[in-house]
Amino acid sequence: MTTSAANTAAVSTFISTTYTDTYEYISPKKLDLSGKSVFITGASKGVGRETALSYAKAGASGIIVGARSDLSSLVTEIKEAAKTAGRKTEPTVLSLKLDVTSEDSVKAAADAISTKFGGKLDILINNAGYLDDWAPIAEASTYHWWQTYEVNVKGVFLCSKYFIPLLLASEIKTNILTSSVGAIAVYPSASAYQSSKFAVSRLAEYVAAEYADQGLVCYSLHPGGIKTELATNMPKEVQDKVLTDEVALPADTLAWLGAERRPWMNGRFINVKWDMKELEARKDEIVEKDLLTFRLTTSA
Repeated sequence: MTTSAANTAAVSTFISTTYTDTYEYISPKKLDLSGKSVFITGASKGVGRETALSYAKAGASGIIVGARSDLSSLVTEIKEAAKTAGRKTEPTVLSLKLDVTSEDSVKAAADAISTKFGGKLDILINNAGYLDDWAPIAEASTYHWWQTYEVNVKGVFLCSKYFIPLLLASEIKTNILTSSVGAIAVYPSASAYQSSKFAVSRLAEYVAAEYADQGLVCYSLHPGGIKTELATNMPKEVQDKVLTDEVALPADTLAWLGAERRPWMNGRFINVKWDMKELEARKDEIVEKDLLTFRLTTSA
């Protein structure tokens, strides 16, 4: 077995119980996010869109969605999801035109949210991502290869840069970065996407190291294998192998993760396919052994 395959297998089996769809323990209907606000980037489709609906079902008071494309229908869906879930108070929903690669656009979003929500934000979900057709390095489009870094890395940097001050003014102080199990893999032709997701996971460690003493928690997250529009740019044989999960799994997990501060996970990598109850049961071991971080090892 290659090192890449061994790493992927180790992450897959770290928690014995895994899921491909949502489950009772993380159900948003069991959560109470009243009084809490969340900003989700890349919210127009896929995991981002479903996550906004999960936060509505969980009773979040403020739900901000950002994307380059139209979000008008999502605003209505968010309010309807809260109502259908039995939430008595309609959430305040703000939709923003957002390009995470533009510093001006991200700064404007932060200013708008600060004005609307009293200078603070509880949860930031850096969900916007980019994946181009895979190609060997010598055959890759320079533009699209670097565009992957512009969205996946620069976008996370800019959103963290401008929203950390708002997060620090809140109670939950949670910054979640969407990474991928690809961060620990080396799949030929996937150099742009997988290396950018590795960089995202390392950014989570830096945010944790720099702001933990102020109460901020940050972690990177594998959202499972979801057949989104973005994921269909992968080769067909890879899609058939890895795109086996339902979008409700990452969406509900993200709502569960935002329900409370979890400093013991600060800077760590989380797989949404893991059973979250079992993950919590191992928190002492995870902290003591400093597990789920990215390190070079020379041990056999």
